[in-house]
Amino acid sequence: MNEFEQIRGCLVEMKDLSSLMIDLAFSSVLYNSEDIAEEVYLLEEKMDDLTVYVKKLALRAAKHEGDPESLLSIIDLADINERISDAAYAIADIVLRDIEPHPIIRKIMEDTEEELGRVTVRPGSVLIGKTLAQLKLPSKIGTRILAIKRGDRYIYNPGKDDRIEEGDVLIAVSSDMNKLKELAGEEIEEE
Repeated sequence: MNEFEQIRGCLVEMKDLSSLMIDLAFSSVLYNSEDIAEEVYLLEEKMDDLTVYVKKLALRAAKHEGDPESLLSIIDLADINERISDAAYAIADIVLRDIEPHPIIRKIMEDTEEELGRVTVRPGSVLIGKTLAQLKLPSKIGTRILAIKRGDRYIYNPGKDDRIEEGDVLIAVSSDMNKLKELAGEEIEEE
């Protein structure tokens, strides 16, 4: 794969990543979720790595480019995505710094029947090997999977054909997070 194909793949991933980070950052504040705020922190580190990698690829590609200055737009785009991820982290940092939410935010949280969280798919889970279409989580337990973290890779806005594997971390919005945890084989914390 040449540098331009790698750059293209990285920029697409950065676009998806920055979009997910903004959603998760606002959600972490809305739901006062340290779990999700920490996920934003991890994603921000991944964005930092991708930004450096794209810049290195652009520098390597410049050797073969007739007009190397044309690659500046690639570096600019990587920087812009990096700034978006920094902004998302700053939003999520409100939760991580334990800043008391404004009463308006508290009111929104009270009016929301959904919860945002991370759930790890444990060995023996009934979710393993099934696609999202087979599971029908939205209709059965009111759960929408926003992303699947598989190792250090993310599947953003997973589709109906995406299959759940053991060890996957599901980032989800759910009206019954405990049911999702139960299906994933996680222990449910007593309140």
